[in-house]
Amino acid sequence: MKFFSFDELTYPSLPEVGPEIKFTNRFCDPMVVAQSYADHLDEWAICEELGFDGAFVNEHHFTALNIQPACNIMAAAIFMRTKTLKVGVIGNVIPLRNPIRTAEEFAMLDCLSGGRFIGGIVRGVPQEYVSYNVDPFSSHERQREAFIIIQKCLNEELFDYEGKFWKVTNVSIWPRPIQRPMPFWMPAGSLESIEFAAEYHINGAQVFGPPLQFKECFDLYRKVAAEKFGWQPGFSSFVGARLIHVAETNEKALAEIRDPLYYFFRTLARPVINPAPLPGHASDKSYSHRKRRDRDLPGPSSPFEEMRRDGFIVAGDPDYVARWLEEDMRTAGYGNFLGMFHVGSLAHDRVMNSKRLFSKYVMPALRDLNVDPEAVQAASGKSPEVAASNPYEVRSARNGDADDTASLPLFRDFNYVLSGHSPEVVRSFAGRKEGNRVEAGWELRVQESGADGFPYEVILVGPSNDSRGGAFRLMLGDGEGNAAPADAKVKIEVVDPASGKRQLAFDGTYGEFAAIDDQHAPQAALGVRGRAVAPSRHLINITVSVPAGSGAIDPDDPISFFEIECFKNWLNITA
Repeated sequence: MKFFSFDELTYPSLPEVGPEIKFTNRFCDPMVVAQSYADHLDEWAICEELGFDGAFVNEHHFTALNIQPACNIMAAAIFMRTKTLKVGVIGNVIPLRNPIRTAEEFAMLDCLSGGRFIGGIVRGVPQEYVSYNVDPFSSHERQREAFIIIQKCLNEELFDYEGKFWKVTNVSIWPRPIQRPMPFWMPAGSLESIEFAAEYHINGAQVFGPPLQFKECFDLYRKVAAEKFGWQPGFSSFVGARLIHVAETNEKALAEIRDPLYYFFRTLARPVINPAPLPGHASDKSYSHRKRRDRDLPGPSSPFEEMRRDGFIVAGDPDYVARWLEEDMRTAGYGNFLGMFHVGSLAHDRVMNSKRLFSKYVMPALRDLNVDPEAVQAASGKSPEVAASNPYEVRSARNGDADDTASLPLFRDFNYVLSGHSPEVVRSFAGRKEGNRVEAGWELRVQESGADGFPYEVILVGPSNDSRGGAFRLMLGDGEGNAAPADAKVKIEVVDPASGKRQLAFDGTYGEFAAIDDQHAPQAALGVRGRAVAPSRHLINITVSVPAGSGAIDPDDPISFFEIECFKNWLNITA
């Protein structure tokens, strides 16, 4: 059994007024909030010393029940107070958030903690959809689409995605997370949420309810995972969350927790806006698998002993709590316990004492329960296959070198094509003598600025461990419709006219081009063989030479052309 601490971080000082009064933020004292944050941080930080496996925070909006609408900030604060404790969020309301931003924050938290973060998602509650003005009928679709984007962000180098609610392009988040794939948890009580969690191997949590209700939901998850998605969840796929209070005696525990418990459930039922059941947020089948729906939540007049019997509060001395939880864990079959120790308005010193007693007496008695055999697959956020990432490496592929770049694709991220029609072309030339050879070709010059007024540079992309370079296509005639000789030498050079410095981007023979039936066929073209950068005013010379007296080459022949797929880098500065 793994042990985690989790609290709703409830505002502790609401007055007792009737439900006709809205609990707007006029009832919020920021200094009370500040003290609550400090108390909870101490309560979470001590979990590391006490031997807990982790701590969780969560997000809600427009309610005093949970005053951490940006719970990722709280997770970061806990990380700064701990060194080994895992910390998770359960979770972010992803149908109402930008999924890229969520993934970026999750990756930051994972790196900030050295790989101790547990991601988590929730669909959100009705009043959040009302105040955010989001169609509740779309909540499940939004959740699925957002989660897919989050998984792509966390596990893929670069991707585009077009869905019903989000369209994103050229996404490659910085930083990447340490954990790939990252583990994920979520509450899974409705049929739709259970199926979603089972499909993506997300740990499913149950909060509130009798042990048999937990068992119904976990058994359905197991059934769906096996029959629909072909995998067998272990104990570690399931999370049982309980409000809990431990004291030295049963009498003391019950006396301390009674009023804070009623305060908690009163606050739970009092968001700023408490609409009637919101159409679209749940379907007719969402909770059809639950046989005890009348006991989902206690009412304002529910007897305390009834709430204790049904597990809405586990309160007593260490022996009582250990025995009750052992029966709960065996009945429901979960392998992660999520203890909610700070119940409602419970005093800070009593929370700390409860955690110490739980750690000293209860955890050792239950640690060996519901442990998966090593061969059982544990649930953790299913994601697209994560490919090993190698650092980008520029390679050389000069003519005649033995190099493994031939099997690689052409550079695909080009954004510019140099050709005979490009504005960089200065002139074509033919019949130029250079020693005992005759040269022909094209001379190009990078302009001082583009049409937008910004300077730019042209990068001829050479081979790397990702590609064999940018495509280079060439055809040459002799002025009479005949092809140039196969042994003609072909070069691309970038020349700095001020210093005379040269960069060689290609050195080969025309026969290599002539041997390709269709240079525009996918992946058929030759690649640039050396990276070269041509800033403003630099020349790019494409030169073809043959021995003097062996024939003519005419770049203006109707069959002659060249194309170089390259990268145009704008050197613009914007505010």
